[in-house]
Amino acid sequence: MRGKAPILEVDVTDYGYRYVGIRPLDEDKTYVRSYHFVMPFTQIRPQQLGRALGGGDRTNIAGHIWVPIDDANCMVYNWMYSYGEEGLSEDDRMERGNGNGPDYVEQSGEFRSFRNARNNWMIDRRVQKYETFTGIDGINTQDRAVQEGMGPIVDRSKEYLGPADRAIIATRRLLLQAVKTVQEGGDPPGVDTSYYSARAIEKIFPREITWRQTVLPEMYAEDMPVAAK
Repeated sequence: MRGKAPILEVDVTDYGYRYVGIRPLDEDKTYVRSYHFVMPFTQIRPQQLGRALGGGDRTNIAGHIWVPIDDANCMVYNWMYSYGEEGLSEDDRMERGNGNGPDYVEQSGEFRSFRNARNNWMIDRRVQKYETFTGIDGINTQDRAVQEGMGPIVDRSKEYLGPADRAIIATRRLLLQAVKTVQEGGDPPGVDTSYYSARAIEKIFPREITWRQTVLPEMYAEDMPVAAK
């Protein structure tokens, strides 16, 4: 809420890429949120600052795995862990407020969000008018509404990608190149162990320091970070 529009930087690696959103914060600070994309469909994201839980640093890292089912559907797995001594809280495990967990997702058959395209994501117009822009409960539910609202197949030739879409551009290039690599008998990115130590980190630090000085060294559990290609 306090940060300005982010500048995205993407480093392609041998497992996919790492990327950061760099946001000016106040007059003298920068907020950086870093991620990893592990080919072909895994995202690693940070959850250290505890914004949703009223502040306080945590040691949580989370992510999504999008596994295709067919041309129009995929199964999304959410995962989370703590690399610190305290471990995960019960609220962390239940993902309350995110739009996931037993309060939001049907468990016995389809494993589909209760709030979905069939019921217009249970949008509450009163909430939309007075409380939130979307009127949809749950951050991930809001994400799904945006994604599913485009329809199952989108004509990407009509897109106009810009600086904020650098990660999307990198993903598409990597996937297309991986197809060619496999067709030629080679191994695509993400099949070895180089991403095993990857961590997603978020930090607030003085403006004069760069993210490569303060965030990058913590983005891998081992001493040496994975080199960019």
